[in-house]
Amino acid sequence: MDLTYAPIEGKSRGYRTLVAVLGIMVAVLLAAFLVVYLRGQQVWGISNAIPWGQLITLDIFFIGLSAGAIVVSGLSYVLGREEYKPIGRIAVFMGLLIFMGAMVSVLVDLGRPEKFWRLFGYFYSNNMTSMFALNSIWYGGYALLMMVYLWLAIENKKRLAMIIGTIDVLWAVGVHSFTGAIFGLIGSREILFSPIKPFEFITAALTSGTALLILVVLVTFKFSNRYLDRKLILSLGRLLSVIIVVLLVMVFFDKLTHMYFPAREGALFLFTGPYWWLFWVLQIGMGIVLPLIILFHPRAGKSVKGIAFAAVSVVIGVLGERAAITIPGTAEPQALYPGTIEGVWGAAGIFHITFWETTLTLGIISLVMLLFVLGLKHLELLPAKSAEEPQLAEDATAPAVVQPGELPQGKTE
Repeated sequence: MDLTYAPIEGKSRGYRTLVAVLGIMVAVLLAAFLVVYLRGQQVWGISNAIPWGQLITLDIFFIGLSAGAIVVSGLSYVLGREEYKPIGRIAVFMGLLIFMGAMVSVLVDLGRPEKFWRLFGYFYSNNMTSMFALNSIWYGGYALLMMVYLWLAIENKKRLAMIIGTIDVLWAVGVHSFTGAIFGLIGSREILFSPIKPFEFITAALTSGTALLILVVLVTFKFSNRYLDRKLILSLGRLLSVIIVVLLVMVFFDKLTHMYFPAREGALFLFTGPYWWLFWVLQIGMGIVLPLIILFHPRAGKSVKGIAFAAVSVVIGVLGERAAITIPGTAEPQALYPGTIEGVWGAAGIFHITFWETTLTLGIISLVMLLFVLGLKHLELLPAKSAEEPQLAEDATAPAVVQPGELPQGKTE
């Protein structure tokens, strides 16, 4: 039986407050951008040694989240898995908005975003042998495919949605693989240079995208008073655990090749240098080890709360993994001349967390969230409420469930 979808009412005080707060943050984003536009990128934490900072980290993180969400949406629209139908539309919508946030990050990072059109001046203003030029083709096609994909899903055109969805899923894999290739083909940077990097990127994208989708679905369905089958979350948890294991294998062999004698200085800088915590604490600890412990635990792995906690850890960990690429990858001193070099060119690059760059980062995240909550009100993304269906129980082992009318005060649309 086909699901009936409906927008949320969006009339509660909580919803209006959330929209107002996010709107203020977007206004702050515009003010911060104006300051940076007038004063230049000197107010950021980047430098000649570390040219990529928070915004590029956010960019590749968002592209990964988007690709992961689109691939998961394919479980419903491409493979026809009925149990994933309630979250199919929201996965596509989430993928589109997060990708828009990634593009905003790139435009702001350009310093002069009015010249963005040069990225699409194929064979005229572009070097078409550059990975950046090739990625502009991937990104433009990806955005167009997602918009068509979302429209077909909302219009319930199943056959066309399956066709476009299949193309979009494959395109999403290509998009993030090429994003990984931007870093993996930089031969002068030992930490980044690796033929495994594109595959590691897409695997990390699948983990973070799946994890964020779990969190978004749980929060959205709970506060919009929708029914959510517990088995769906458990299924996504099992899928997440499998992808994390694959990611672990990718990271292991990537770092193993970098540690092989004699070219190991980059790996040692990543493992023991000033940014060691990005790799060991965030990427490995929170992105892989902690979620695997939770997901393979006999009780926590079958608990909705346990899966949600693991998902939070994965999202933070993959963000750390992206930072461990952009910052240590360029902070390592370059062997420009033989022997010891005194001064800045012989020292590790230092990245500072600055107010304006952080404000831009938080503003872009707020923009994506604002568009998402507005979309919930104006688009048919969620299954319609049903008085006969129970709400999701907090724990997988709980025998009882909450009826829609029994939600605590304030947790409605």
